Amino acid sequence: MRVMLIVAAAALTLAGAEPRAQGGFPPASFANLRVLPKGSTPASVIGQMKSFTGALGVRCQHCHVGEEGMPLDKFDFVSDSKPAKAAARAMLKLVADINTTLDRDWPGSGKSGRVSCITCHAGRTTPSGR
Repeated sequence: MRVMLIVAAAALTLAGAEPRAQGGFPPASFANLRVLPKGSTPASVIGQMKSFTGALGVRCQHCHVGEEGMPLDKFDFVSDSKPAKAAARAMLKLVADINTTLDRDWPGSGKSGRVSCITCHAGRTTPSGR
């Protein structure tokens, strides 16, 4: 269950401002996952990314290099140039830590005792309560 909550996009620092296409979408595999398990399938990663967009009310270009209307195979999903991507990774680690603590301190709580992005964000880029 923890693996499902620890999620992030593929990441590799790249030089240059021009987006570099990954050669197709979805890619066959990911070169450098920092939070997701290295062997994550494209379907799993894309599913998690869709949950992020819903939880924060954003689109892909919020964290990734690309523009609205641009074909997904032209996005530079690997680039770390957007600060929102680093923030997302930090938040995913926070969610995992919270859920680990809840599992330990509230055994048997199941799904009702878990948090996810939508718990605090509720469709907004800034978590509620700020």
